[in-house]
Amino acid sequence: MALVAANKALALQNEEKEKRAAELAIANGELAYENSEKEKRAAELVIANTELAYQNQEKENRAAELVIANKELAFQNKEKSKRAAELIVANKELAFQSKEKSKRAAELIEANKELAFQNDEKEKRTSEMNELAFYDPLTKLPNRKLLVDRLQQALSTSLRTGQEGAVLYLDLDNFKTLNDTIGHDSGNLLLEQVAKRIAACLRAVDTVARIGGDDFVILLQALSTRNLEAAAQARAISNKILIELNKPYQLEQNPYVCTSSIGVTLFNRKESMVEELLQQANIAMYQAKKEGGDTIRFYDPHMQEVINARALLEEELQVAIREEQFKLFYQVQVDASGKAVGAEGLIRWIHPERGLISPIHFIPLSEETGLILPIGDWVINTACAQLRDWQQQPHTRELGLSINVSAKQFAQSYFVDQVKLALQRFNVNPTLLKLELTEGLLLHDVDQAIDTMNTLCKVGVRFSLDDFGTGYSSLQYLKKLPLEQIKIDQSFVRDIANDEIDKSIVRTIIAMAETMELNVIAEGVETEGQRQILLREGCSNYQGYLFGKPVPIESFEQALVG
Repeated sequence: MALVAANKALALQNEEKEKRAAELAIANGELAYENSEKEKRAAELVIANTELAYQNQEKENRAAELVIANKELAFQNKEKSKRAAELIVANKELAFQSKEKSKRAAELIEANKELAFQNDEKEKRTSEMNELAFYDPLTKLPNRKLLVDRLQQALSTSLRTGQEGAVLYLDLDNFKTLNDTIGHDSGNLLLEQVAKRIAACLRAVDTVARIGGDDFVILLQALSTRNLEAAAQARAISNKILIELNKPYQLEQNPYVCTSSIGVTLFNRKESMVEELLQQANIAMYQAKKEGGDTIRFYDPHMQEVINARALLEEELQVAIREEQFKLFYQVQVDASGKAVGAEGLIRWIHPERGLISPIHFIPLSEETGLILPIGDWVINTACAQLRDWQQQPHTRELGLSINVSAKQFAQSYFVDQVKLALQRFNVNPTLLKLELTEGLLLHDVDQAIDTMNTLCKVGVRFSLDDFGTGYSSLQYLKKLPLEQIKIDQSFVRDIANDEIDKSIVRTIIAMAETMELNVIAEGVETEGQRQILLREGCSNYQGYLFGKPVPIESFEQALVG
């Protein structure tokens, strides 16, 4: 039983073993399958690993490429940022350039406008320069430059055609007096009207030019081929001009009458120089003035001799100043009793070859040339030196001395100091020095003249108004002048015994002087009859040949004691 049980147990065990074996076979089969599958999986894993390795390699390659790409992208982004920044700068620059371009365009427009304006101005300036270069700005007449050009052409034409031509030099008489009395504006108005009147008298072929001041030059062309007929034609035109210019003018509120002097010279169909013709006409004009003005004179070679003599006189006058060839001559001044109360010092030129030369021959020239200034200085110093000498002698101690003062000398800013210095230098009593002024001298600047006179009066210098009645005396300013004396001009004394008008003038002057409490002295007294009439009219001081001629100091002092 136990065996059966053991067999059964063994059979069960075998069965179980067979079942285990079958299960093992199945398990082995399953294991083999699984191994096969495992191998397949391993193969697949190898393949997958290979693929994974490949993919990892590719991934690494992609990563490397990505790194490179990222670097490239970063570089490109950086470049893009740079380009963007550059683009911003470029856009700003472009905007600036556009703005500048617009500004340049605007500036170009303005520049073109300015250039157009400048071109217009340049044309205007050119026109104005032409006007200034060739025309007188006041009268709009040709000036000297254009006149010379036309005169040269006229001379050439005259030589070619045989027709005469003429140059007329015209100067207004007393034009300076007009300027001094009613002003330069009125003078300019007169010049403008004169220019128009002259032009109206001329033919189309003629020219009138203003060459300065009140000087006009007229160029006449196409005159007769015969000299005398040409001269007659020139005279006829000159007469026409004189008549036209003599008609009254209206200078603002001032009516005015003006005369002129004309000098004429003909071409004479020779190769004359322009300046030579102008000089000839100018010489002839001065000859016309010398003969009283308001007239016509033709050029004469003798006039040139006069001009040459004048130039020589000027040279000799300069030598005379340097070498002190002058002397003062003294003409006595007396009172009603015949007693000498003073003298007038009158300059004389002692020429080493020509002897004594009267002041009428050299004073006008010295005035024109300015030489009157050193001459006047010499006169003042010589007079003061003489007063010093007289003060040292009992019989001459009270004598006064009068000297003439020129307008140019009196107008100098240093004149007062000049007189004071001479008085101090010679220690002279100022009340014994009397300065004689002419009426014309006072016209230039009355107020300045009064100031100068007052300044010298304060130190004691006295003043006498010379040639009274012959100038432009006006009680309006006469009463303001610090005068001590009025001198009756000899032109009123000369015929006082026979001319009632002269006698009335003298009577009026004396009465006016008494009213103004001024002393009166008559010059040019040559006869006892003249003295008696003057005495009866109230004039008690005299000067003239009746009492003594101007003489050197030695003769003068000898006459005093004689």
